[in-house]
Amino acid sequence: MKYDIITNTPPDPSELQDLFMQTSWAKDRTIEGIKLLLAHTQNYVLVKDGSRLIGFGRALSDGIYRAVLDDIVVDEKYRKQGIGNCIVKELLSQLEEVEQVFLNTKPELEHFYNTHGFSKSKAFAMGLG
Repeated sequence: MKYDIITNTPPDPSELQDLFMQTSWAKDRTIEGIKLLLAHTQNYVLVKDGSRLIGFGRALSDGIYRAVLDDIVVDEKYRKQGIGNCIVKELLSQLEEVEQVFLNTKPELEHFYNTHGFSKSKAFAMGLG
């Protein structure tokens, strides 16, 4: 892959908003909300093509027992090139000491996450909102 992987500098909120606008689940996020999201996120991965943000993913974690992968997105023009795989692998390497890592996803992405060792949980999930 010819792209830059960045894990030590957060993205520009407006660049991230541009990626989020390509999704059904994050298209309405505001710059202010994205700034807060970034301020409270310790584990993240950016993929850049030159100066352009083309991929992003983050994890929420206590650093020892639990983590949740979230907001994994790849620019529509760059999909099917292994960028999503790279993001997930890098996040999992950042979380290798964490006991359990979870994620929520659409059924059509189940196979993608299975290739990274995830499987359907037998637990019953609940949520607000």
